[in-house]
Amino acid sequence: MRRHPVGFLPLCLAVLCERCAAFMLTSSLVLMLCERYGYPRDEALRTAGLITAAGYLGSLPGGLVADRLLGHRRALTGSLALLMVGYAMLMLPSLLALWSSVAVLVLGNSLFKPSAQAVLSRLYTPTDPRLDRAQVWLHLLINVGALLGAVVAGLATQRWGWTGCFAVTASVVFLGRVCLSGGRRDVPVSKQTDAPLPKTTSTDNLSTWQRVKTIAALTLAMLLFNVCFGQVEGSLLLWATQHTERVVHGFTVPPSWFAGLPALLVLILAPAQLVLLPRLQHRTQTAHLVAVGLLTTSLAFLVLLPAVLWSKTQLVSMGWLVACHTLLVIGETLVGPLGLAQVLRLAPSRFVGAIMGVWFLSGAVGYWLAGEIGALWVRWSPIGGLSILTALPLFGAGMLFVEDKKGNAK
Repeated sequence: MRRHPVGFLPLCLAVLCERCAAFMLTSSLVLMLCERYGYPRDEALRTAGLITAAGYLGSLPGGLVADRLLGHRRALTGSLALLMVGYAMLMLPSLLALWSSVAVLVLGNSLFKPSAQAVLSRLYTPTDPRLDRAQVWLHLLINVGALLGAVVAGLATQRWGWTGCFAVTASVVFLGRVCLSGGRRDVPVSKQTDAPLPKTTSTDNLSTWQRVKTIAALTLAMLLFNVCFGQVEGSLLLWATQHTERVVHGFTVPPSWFAGLPALLVLILAPAQLVLLPRLQHRTQTAHLVAVGLLTTSLAFLVLLPAVLWSKTQLVSMGWLVACHTLLVIGETLVGPLGLAQVLRLAPSRFVGAIMGVWFLSGAVGYWLAGEIGALWVRWSPIGGLSILTALPLFGAGMLFVEDKKGNAK
């Protein structure tokens, strides 16, 4: 990270702490609703889904508030304060404290998600190639936070119960706010106008309409990817429970381990990612790399097809799921960080928070659709679900190639 702007490190530490705290909650939310508040399992699943979606849905108004009223740096530091209070409220066991906490956490998340990306965009010029690598680092740290959050939540809950767990969670957010405050002089506040793009950049000749179309295409690509990736904790998890041979040398692998497998794979593949991506970007346009990521996502479900057919008569190897998850992670690496970096380049600085809100809103819609398609997988047939999940990213990749071809023709 030595080659990045000084403000990048405190921002990364803040995001790492926020993601660690978030996964401490999400990794145990359903279990907490059942054990602590007595929710039935089906109601706990629906409630947890609504709480997760609410954090994404608020990103658009949160981005507008950051753009127009607070400024991105103040919105970022304020959101961490709200998150700290919200997690601390979960230390109380009452339902009133639960829903009050949810309201505060949704408000904090609505400001944090778009503001963090807006602040990141202001650390780099639109033509700076380091922006793509910054997104890769941020993506890596998010997955580190996911692993740490799940592990710490389990240990803290076993040792100190739910109250102690959320005391630790609030402390982690406080640490993130300290890191951000320590580097606040290096974190930019805002830009008053859009800086003109040098003539050497690939986006310099794009009209406003072309920029809008490209942002919309990349956001739709991310939505389609989220529909597929949302199966990791849904239909793929259920299928692994029922149809894979999970006994290894007398030890039964918990199905939930497959939900954490993508984060582990991201860390394993990170060195290759950091070395290869800059080289690929010198040779290939970002839209093409995102399209390749969608093609890889489609291939992930196509690879699983033989295993699904064989599972009708026998248990199949876990290796099929590992292969599927590996391809999904490669797709995530290309679609998420690179697509987001390109959107940040194209977004007008005075609207970057709102545009980030739309980007994260696609996550809410994508994960909602993931649940609906996962239900089709169960109610209809696995083959039907796989067919849809194979076709959707293919459509997204074709859309990006066609849009890029039209742009080059003009």
